[in-house]
Amino acid sequence: MWGSLGFAIISLLLGNVLDGLLDSLFDSLGEFFNPLLVFGTLSVVGGSGVLLTKYSSLSEIYVLLISLLIGIGAYVLIYYFLVIPMSNAESSTSISVHDLEGKVGEVITTIPAQGMGEVFISSTSGSRNETAVSFDQKVIKQGQQVVVVKVEDHVLQVSELDEI
Repeated sequence: MWGSLGFAIISLLLGNVLDGLLDSLFDSLGEFFNPLLVFGTLSVVGGSGVLLTKYSSLSEIYVLLISLLIGIGAYVLIYYFLVIPMSNAESSTSISVHDLEGKVGEVITTIPAQGMGEVFISSTSGSRNETAVSFDQKVIKQGQQVVVVKVEDHVLQVSELDEI
């Protein structure tokens, strides 16, 4: 019992230490040496080595060289077809506050002529409440439809939307 408890504690401590060391090692090596690439390549080299050993009559040195070449090919393919597209992918579905220019919203807190209020804007990526001021320095009552004219310092400058 005490042996397994001691083993669990040592594994926990060493696991955290090794985790931290490996994280900092892979971070310092950059994107080209990330764990997905390294372990994926090692798996391909090992798998191709096993298959070539079992199903061919090549000597061990040729099996090793061919497996390494296949691994390098897999490394390049994984890097260019998985790592680069995933790093360029958008990590968030939210939009920037500057993308709200021209959007229509509804005043949920009355906007005074010289102060701030709040506007609710609905979009396909979600709804959001934003702080707003009156672009025309006029009072805009709660419930009015507004259009975002400009964004300055993450505050929307809105104008009342006239009905056509």
